[in-house]
Amino acid sequence: MQNSTAFQKSLALTSAVWKALFLREAGVRMFGSRMAWIWLIVEPLINVMWLVAIFSIIRIRHVGGIETALWIAVGMLVFLTFRRTLTQVQNGIDANKSLFAYRQVRPGDVALVRALVEGFLMFLISTAVFFAGAFIGWMAWPANAWGVLEAFIAVWLCAVGLGLVFAVLVKLVPEAGRIIGFIMTPLMMISGVIFPLSAIQEPYLSLLLLNPLAHAVEAARIAFSPYYHSVPGVDLLFVYQSALVLVFIGLALLRRFNQRLVMD
Repeated sequence: MQNSTAFQKSLALTSAVWKALFLREAGVRMFGSRMAWIWLIVEPLINVMWLVAIFSIIRIRHVGGIETALWIAVGMLVFLTFRRTLTQVQNGIDANKSLFAYRQVRPGDVALVRALVEGFLMFLISTAVFFAGAFIGWMAWPANAWGVLEAFIAVWLCAVGLGLVFAVLVKLVPEAGRIIGFIMTPLMMISGVIFPLSAIQEPYLSLLLLNPLAHAVEAARIAFSPYYHSVPGVDLLFVYQSALVLVFIGLALLRRFNQRLVMD
């Protein structure tokens, strides 16, 4: 009985901490500066629009059997969900060091709440982009909305896990931060965000499909349009399995180096 009461108190305390951190992080992300909330929306739109413009100039109207704008928007929003979440989780500990003066707040709390805030914001932004695209005739409504959401959740979980790993790694080896920033553009290239993976021949395609992000991007496009000509072997379960491994490693590293993260 005492164990149950202690657990309930611990759960209530954690819930209160997470709620306070969520409101704080959401306020900072949306109203931290005069243009913060505008940039949250403008950044994904710019990324989508410049790619659509390039493809329009070279007169590519369809990719894999679907409209170019839809193909680009889905891939870019999946990638931005991954990149933004990873960045927020990775930088969360350093950005909130002052909060560790309160013994109820731990590095894991800050990192995970930041991931929740970013996931929530990207859900709202992605939904708005898709609705706007459908309204003006650029995109179709998703054939399988739940399948699209599954792909976004899977890539978000991967970003959470990798962000936790990088958060600890950068603390232990500060120079690693430069390497992490450097790999984002190549990662976008090999994930099929701005060029179709179907153009890659074997054995290189099999190597690219070792990247969980590529599976998530293709799975989201398939869910939007069952007529999309995807590469064979796309497996969303592989993305979830990869995310589970990354989250486990990230949480284990946080637990192992918790004291150092708080003290540094």
